[in-house]
Amino acid sequence: MAELTLREVVEIFAELARAFEANRDRLNELDARLGDGDHGLSMARGFGAVASLLQEKPPGTISDALMQGGMHFNEISGSTIGILMFSAMREAGKAVAGKERAGVPEMAEMLAAAIGGIQKRGKAQVGQKTILDSLQPALEALQGALAAGEPEGPALEAAARAAEEGAEATRKLESAIGRARWFAERSKGELDPGAVSGAIIVRTVADHFSARTDT
Repeated sequence: MAELTLREVVEIFAELARAFEANRDRLNELDARLGDGDHGLSMARGFGAVASLLQEKPPGTISDALMQGGMHFNEISGSTIGILMFSAMREAGKAVAGKERAGVPEMAEMLAAAIGGIQKRGKAQVGQKTILDSLQPALEALQGALAAGEPEGPALEAAARAAEEGAEATRKLESAIGRARWFAERSKGELDPGAVSGAIIVRTVADHFSARTDT
């Protein structure tokens, strides 16, 4: 059964730290074509710091882990994405306030809340070549799978695939938000590093539960 507990959250953040360290150079290269070239470093540094924080100072609840982790991510990353990740994690944490466990339907609520946080803080919408272009398709796929009565594992896998397809589709878009908008025309044909990061996050969560089910 795919169920998020505090222990699972701590483990997932450790896995996210490893995933972004492994993808750091690739994300930097993608970002260099559209911006400052430090997106991979910011994500790896941020998730690495959160993973260490949760190990050293275990939080009391899932909500605490997300909200404290988001603040720490922002402090350590020192970039615009840090503010967005803080907003996303804070809103996701609010969505599960007071809960010790969160099933896949609650995970969908957390993802929806995270998207809302990013939209509110970043003033971005789907189609503007941002992290939303992978997270929103993931949410829609997850909600659709749950509504159709799909098992939890396949529902999470569908979300991960949709996020990856959404990230790939950013090649067709022009950047319209942040510094990348200065290179809007040049951005066509390039992957958005934020959207790729969104896909990495969703894939990491899906694979975490898939691996646990398979063992």
